[in-house]
Amino acid sequence: MSATSRVVGIGGGHGLAATLRALSLYADDISAVVTVADDGGSSGRLSRELGIPPPGDIRNCLVALAEDAPLGSLYQHRFSAGALTGHTVGNLLIAALTEMTGDFADAVQRAGELLGSRGRVFPATTERVQLGARVDGGTVSGQVAVAQTKRRIHEVYLDPPEPPAYPPAVRAICGANQVVLGPGSLFTSLIATLLVPDIRNALLQSSAHMVFVCNNRLQKGETEGLDASAHFAALTAHLGEGRVDAIVVQSPLVHPDGVPYDVHELSRTGAQVVEADVSAPDGAHDPVKLARVLGSLR
Repeated sequence: MSATSRVVGIGGGHGLAATLRALSLYADDISAVVTVADDGGSSGRLSRELGIPPPGDIRNCLVALAEDAPLGSLYQHRFSAGALTGHTVGNLLIAALTEMTGDFADAVQRAGELLGSRGRVFPATTERVQLGARVDGGTVSGQVAVAQTKRRIHEVYLDPPEPPAYPPAVRAICGANQVVLGPGSLFTSLIATLLVPDIRNALLQSSAHMVFVCNNRLQKGETEGLDASAHFAALTAHLGEGRVDAIVVQSPLVHPDGVPYDVHELSRTGAQVVEADVSAPDGAHDPVKLARVLGSLR
């Protein structure tokens, strides 16, 4: 890495949170560009009822960058009774700050400051969007429906199709030395973020070293039956070919549902293939192991 390592993580959910924990172990300047396509659970309810982008993926990223701050567990507390059942404190806090400030992105920044997050978390767009997918036999609408479909996904898209990107997210990508794509839900987190046109354009124009961290495990419904080459093909179909510099795959394979890969087939993409043990005992990505790999890539 350069003297000042500016690293951006792209995606959403628990996968991006693991990446951000890894980045905090070696990067000087950390940013996250996060999907706002979630329509399930607490996030989806707040988005529909208050007309704001869903805050859940963003909340997870803020907590991941908080370095075990005492407030982290409070942000993640999920109510289990009454009218607030299913809501998390962090989601409600971001919603309250949005109402107070009138600006969702400003609310996210303030929520991070209150938490003591080390780094910046940016929504890919501050517009409300819906994720859809073209699948075998038709289409499905909504992030939850796409994630749970049992039909093969050919393409995902946003409605509206060209939401404006949040400008600081674009600037972070353009100023980065390294960009980490994933891990996380392939279509509904990672690719969903790339569907914002100016986010995708920034990635194509950036001179940063770009690393795709493939999932360790297959995701029921969304990526069942897809090997690492198919994961990468789906990514490049939505991003464009020739932009990713390195692909990180888990070795040895996690059993029983690890993502299989063929080194020779992946090598034909032109990207560096990095086989490494980056798995935690539960099959998720281990931030410490992932940091060693990502920190060594140029």
